[in-house]
Parts: sequence; C-alpha cells; structure tokens
Amino acid sequence: MPTVAYNFPIERSDLPISTTELVSRYFFGIGLTDQSGNPIDQKSIEFHIESAVEQLEGYLNLKLSKQIIEESLHYYVDDFTEWSYLPVSYPVLAAHEMMGLAAGQTQLTYPTDWISIKSTNDPTGAHRSFYLVPGSGGVSVSGSGSAVYAGILPLAGWMAGKSIPNYWRVKYCTSFQKLPADLADAAGKLASIGIFHQMGDIILGAGIASESVSIDGLSQSISTTSSATNAGYGARITGYLADLKLSLPRLKLKYDGMVIRSM
Repeated sequence: MPTVAYNFPIERSDLPISTTELVSRYFFGIGLTDQSGNPIDQKSIEFHIESAVEQLEGYLNLKLSKQIIEESLHYYVDDFTEWSYLPVSYPVLAAHEMMGLAAGQTQLTYPTDWISIKSTNDPTGAHRSFYLVPGSGGVSVSGSGSAVYAGILPLAGWMAGKSIPNYWRVKYCTSFQKLPADLADAAGKLASIGIFHQMGDIILGAGIASESVSIDGLSQSISTTSSATNAGYGARITGYLADLKLSLPRLKLKYDGMVIRSM
C-alpha cells in the first residue's frame, strides 16, 4: 500500500500553533518568569495549546493539524440512487481509500481516481464528502482503473433494506492547506487564558497582591489587580473571554454547519 508523508513547519507536528507563535502574539511585553527569574516551562505552554486545540476541535468537529483519518460509515441506499455521495466526519483535503465490507470481508475497493472531492481555491473551503464518478475500465479483479470485487457481489440480496451499518471504510487527509487566522486566533486566546491565570498569581510572588518598601522616610508601594477573587491579568482574561463569546458561534456556523438526514 502506498505511503503518504507530510512535513509540518512547526515545533510539534501535532500542534497547529507553536509556543513561540503563542508567546509573540499574546504575551508581548509580559515576562513569563517567576520572581526568581525562572521561565515558565515549555511543556506547560505546550499543554495549554494542546488543551485549547482539543476543545476547539471538539466544538467545531474538525482537525486543526493535517492528519490521516480512517473511519467506518453507514451505507444509505438513497445516497447512491444517482451519483454516489458519501458524507464523512471531517473536511477532505485528499481521498486515499474507499472500500465496502460485509461481515468483515472486503466486497469492493474503488480506485482513487474514481473518488471525487469538491475542490476550491479557498484554503478554508474543504468539504465533508466523497463522490464516486466511474473512470475508464470495467469491473475486474486486477484493480487497474476499476472497482475490485471479492466474494459475493456487493449488496446482493440486501437491496430491500435502506441502510447497512458500518459498511464503508474510508481513509483521507483532513485539515487545511493553511490554518485560517480566525481559528488560530481562537486557539491562541483559549490557550493564553490558562497561562494568564497561572502567571497572574505570581506577579509579585505567590499569594501577594501588593508590596511596600520603606527606607529612611521614603516609601514605595506596588499593587496589582490580584486578589482573592480576581486574577492578576484579569482585564486581559476578561477581554479574551468576551472575544471568544462573539467569535465561537460564528466559527461554528462557518466551519461546522449542520448535517440533516431523514430516516
């Protein structure tokens, strides 16, 4: 079976936003160190990014990093009355495999040049569907430019039913050619909130909200917004939460939409 390899120009291939990008965009001018000058651990920043990405992926039903998806899907006869249409779970950048299985046995495998996906020059416009458009050649066991059948003919004796559970096995690449700025911004703000909470508690030291120094009648006082009920970077956190409250519903409509199927 052929292998498809992808190279990712980021620090970790499973993170769509690097720690360097996060710090430069959302923490400019803010020192991410404690009172002793020790910097925040790199793994801690990566954890907050990973947590934010998982939350956003779950909410929008998509993947922010390029990856190969393998899934099983139901067969619905109404989808195949004209051109074969198969909705999948995530946006499709490239289709790699589509086969039908009955009782665990492969019945047919379609050549990749039969699998059609909707293309667009919009880097965010991938669609969540496969279409089957037969190419040259007839049905044979060679697998060259045709569907390959094994065992009984596919769906023989089952056409009285409207569906077959978990019949299709598909493999495809998902995500985006380039991560859209609105998704990157949402993931960055989600990740930043946790870090701001962590750093806000130690602006002047753990549990210290104000500090005063007095020498020979001269005094200096420093106070922060940190308190028992407020974070040190509370204004920044509140601002990011307000932005996300507006942007997340719009992202849901733009990237997820809805799937309606009548049974």
